[in-house]
Amino acid sequence: MRKNVPVVPSKLGSKLGTKSAARAQPALLVVPTASKATTNASTANHTIWDRPGYLVRRLHQIHVAMFSARVADGQVTPVQFGLLSILMSRPGIDQATLGAELGLDPANVAEILRRLEDRSLLTRVVDPLNRRRKLCLATPDGKKFVQRYQKDMQLSQQQLLSPLNPADRQLFMGLLGRLVEGNNDSGRTSLRPGGEALKARRRRAGES
Repeated sequence: MRKNVPVVPSKLGSKLGTKSAARAQPALLVVPTASKATTNASTANHTIWDRPGYLVRRLHQIHVAMFSARVADGQVTPVQFGLLSILMSRPGIDQATLGAELGLDPANVAEILRRLEDRSLLTRVVDPLNRRRKLCLATPDGKKFVQRYQKDMQLSQQQLLSPLNPADRQLFMGLLGRLVEGNNDSGRTSLRPGGEALKARRRRAGES
């Protein structure tokens, strides 16, 4: 017994005036989709703890809390303290370079500098070689501030890594540095290529 075969409209059929071809509809194409059971099974074991971005953010929150509890009674942020620390080792660098060393955009750098300047912890002077550029210097009070809380800052870093044994700490720091350097160009801002931060990390990596 011959089965009915659906007629697919074609240019040839229309030329021959085939009424059945003109009335015929294309065959329905059924696209297989994943069932709810399959979807649920694929996501059942996936949680927010499997997301590196979330864990990095959470670790940052923990670090800020530890830092604030130890350093200057929470009167300075890790970024502010880091900025002052850079000025201790590189006095007189310009505002743009300072931002690049911290991976901050110019607007954020300007605000941080203003806050520290209001507290007389740093000062900005016009570069005599380029009057459109400002050079940043830690004041005597700023230097004393960093020296006073330097050990507390280091203790906060040690506390953060304390759940790891010494070998794992070294491994973690190495991997963390590789992630930051490898993704350096993907953020809103990046560390300055060839900057002191990356140079220091490369030197340590070469020595190990």
